[in-house]
Amino acid sequence: MTNTEMIESLKALLYDAEVKYSWEQKGSVVISRYGHLISWGVSIFLSYSIFSFFWFVLDGFTVDTPEFWAMFVFMTMMMLVSRYLYFPDNHRCYHLTSLGIHYTEQDMIPEVAYKIVRGFAWVGIAVCIISVFVLGPLAFVGAGAFALMSFRMTNFQPTVDKSYVLMGGRSILFNLINDNVLSFTVPEKGQMQYKGLIFTSNQQEKEELLNHIRSLFHDIEVVQIKRRNDQYKHPIYQQDEGEVVE
Repeated sequence: MTNTEMIESLKALLYDAEVKYSWEQKGSVVISRYGHLISWGVSIFLSYSIFSFFWFVLDGFTVDTPEFWAMFVFMTMMMLVSRYLYFPDNHRCYHLTSLGIHYTEQDMIPEVAYKIVRGFAWVGIAVCIISVFVLGPLAFVGAGAFALMSFRMTNFQPTVDKSYVLMGGRSILFNLINDNVLSFTVPEKGQMQYKGLIFTSNQQEKEELLNHIRSLFHDIEVVQIKRRNDQYKHPIYQQDEGEVVE
């Protein structure tokens, strides 16, 4: 049996195993303790830096002109679009079994955003059709690709990603003391190496999860670390590939 076949076999067993503990976590797509602040900061900077550029460069662009407020409202909308479409929060649903953890991830994008995108897609299709009647077949040169993209966007729907972390007696769990994150890895290198970050909502939930993991995997090694990169100081990362496989 190849490594790929073995992984698929273990994955099937993982999803069929009885769920011992489950929990949910909602957080920023930016993997950081200050993920929400980073997401808002980047979105605000990208949008209002452009607005500030026009404000300083254009002489007639002042608070007394309608163009100023029109641009301000537009960039505010772009800031919200950036925050909720490009840096959305994630909703994760975890399930702990005797073989590991399987979970789903979904972007917490408001349903109204999907409706707006689908609406723009239908408008784009209408514009392409009108341009064909007005300009003739030559319109397909510029509008063809846009029409194809618009057709695809008419079915714009939220997606759910599935992931998993296989665990066993040789797994190593790195517990970030000052964060609600657990990092898993195993000694093997190559295709049979499993890694994964698991998030919890608070310290109490993380401690409860740790208790369940210890009860299911008695030999698992739990290492306390202050920063995520500290896990690479563990002796297992200092060994040669040949030594690890042995």
